[in-house]
Amino acid sequence: MNKLKLLLSVLICFGLSFLFSEMASAQSYIVNPNQTYTYSKMVKDIKKLEQTYPDLVDAKVIGTSEYGRDIYAVALGKGDATVFINGSHHAREWITTTVNMNMIDKYANAYEEGSKIDGYDAKKILNSTTLWFIPMVNPDGVTLQQTGLTSFPKQDHAKLIKMNDGSKNFKRWKANGKGIDLNRQYDARWNYLGGGSVPKFKNYKGTSPESAKETQVVLDFVKDTDPEMAISYHSSGQIIFWKYGQTGSRYTRDRIHARKISSMTGYRLISPSSYTGGGGFSDWFSTAEKKPAYTIEVAPYAGETHVPIKYFKKIWQQNAAIGLYTAQEGAKLYNTEQLAKSKALTTDIQTFNKTAKKLSAYYFTSVNKTSDLRITNAQTTLYNKTKQEITKQEKAITKLPKAYQSSANASLRITKLYRDRYLTYQTAVKAGEGLADTHEELIGTLTKGTFNTKTNSLFTTWKKSTSTTETKISNMYSKKVRTLAQKKYIAPVEKELPAVTNLMARYTLLTTIDKQADNKEYEAVKEQLVKLEQLNQQAVATEKFEQAEAFLKQWQSEIEQALPVEEPIEEPTEPTPSEETNEDEIAA
Repeated sequence: MNKLKLLLSVLICFGLSFLFSEMASAQSYIVNPNQTYTYSKMVKDIKKLEQTYPDLVDAKVIGTSEYGRDIYAVALGKGDATVFINGSHHAREWITTTVNMNMIDKYANAYEEGSKIDGYDAKKILNSTTLWFIPMVNPDGVTLQQTGLTSFPKQDHAKLIKMNDGSKNFKRWKANGKGIDLNRQYDARWNYLGGGSVPKFKNYKGTSPESAKETQVVLDFVKDTDPEMAISYHSSGQIIFWKYGQTGSRYTRDRIHARKISSMTGYRLISPSSYTGGGGFSDWFSTAEKKPAYTIEVAPYAGETHVPIKYFKKIWQQNAAIGLYTAQEGAKLYNTEQLAKSKALTTDIQTFNKTAKKLSAYYFTSVNKTSDLRITNAQTTLYNKTKQEITKQEKAITKLPKAYQSSANASLRITKLYRDRYLTYQTAVKAGEGLADTHEELIGTLTKGTFNTKTNSLFTTWKKSTSTTETKISNMYSKKVRTLAQKKYIAPVEKELPAVTNLMARYTLLTTIDKQADNKEYEAVKEQLVKLEQLNQQAVATEKFEQAEAFLKQWQSEIEQALPVEEPIEEPTEPTPSEETNEDEIAA
């Protein structure tokens, strides 16, 4: 008896702990799916989800409906890969918004708790993929279907009633607020669709594809997020549409995912031959993006109204892991795609490197004599082309995830090596040619015996250019080329350096002496003339600078001649005997 009581106590405790655990878990969820899920409730829940999971959930308004209601997109996850799930293209199918929102809520909770949903690890999957949701594509239509005319301007009531065939009961409404069926708006065989020629509560495709504001918002969003896979939720028939013109490997790929989704949900796949429609989101996504897209109809046909809330529990059981599966497979597709992009980019760079390598002939292999040190138009064209290619490929590499950049970067480093080696060659040659021009002008000026401020400026530039050129030559790629550059650009300077330096030093000193003489600072002039004489003795004799020597000597002579002649100082003389004074006479 005591054992029985103990067993019952254990069972009761276990049951209560399980119950409390379930209650605690239920209390941690934000979305209540067991209600008419309105636009305002969705907005409130989105904001609360953001507050509760600030590092995991991020929502933004991506546009507005025809009546100005904000259309929300919600990101869940931290990965580079993206997938896209949407709901409520059709107004009366708002239970699909509940599915979307419940996924966000349950997946975020599972991420934080480190738990799995139907075997799918939420944290692992959401760390590699970002799930994007537009839970309610058609907020105007949903609001009209749920609340009737009260949420719309009075001046539009008659128009809405007319589109509803005169009825004020809007429970059958599928279209957006302007009577356009949003899932017949996409540019996929749109021209072949029927469905009436005027706005209606259902099936009117619009005057042109992608003309409804809500459709445009979705298309822009897809362009911005570039999802690898898409699920569009609808609510009629427990079936899955997936085939829309795919062939070959795309057909095989998409069928694999379709069969898996079918096995997870228990929904029937619509066979390729039995679906020839168009205009739907999944039709367009599959055709335009060439990626997997599936339209999932989540409930038994409910007639011309919304799906009863009582079906949600079953719907959730069937679809609980679909978002995580989509995210998991999206990451695989993304990684495969990025690897392919990386390989293609690497191949492109390697192919261009065959062209870039031609630069090496300009800076190394074809430089065998001093006359080969030159910059041609062909060199400049190839160098600029290489720079442009590097800029283009750098941008392309940054678009790859970091994990896929290494191969392309390694190949691009070779391109940059050719560029940089040529650049050091180009820089040195340009500096050398500039030095040669300055050298020629300076030597020509001195040969003529011309000394002025311009000569002095040329000399300063000449010295600075020599130092700069030597530095740039030292950076050139090979010893062979460096030796030739030294011979062509530096050797002529070194040959004339002693003579030119001496001439310019004497000119500078004479300029100073001349000013001192003008200021009658004659003692200073004398001191400087001594220094000048020392420089004269150090002068390098060369016929080339005879006129310069003559000019400087003439200038020195003119300064010396202009100096005042010093009066000789008279020595005191001894008095003559006749002038001597007789001391005795003085004494007398």
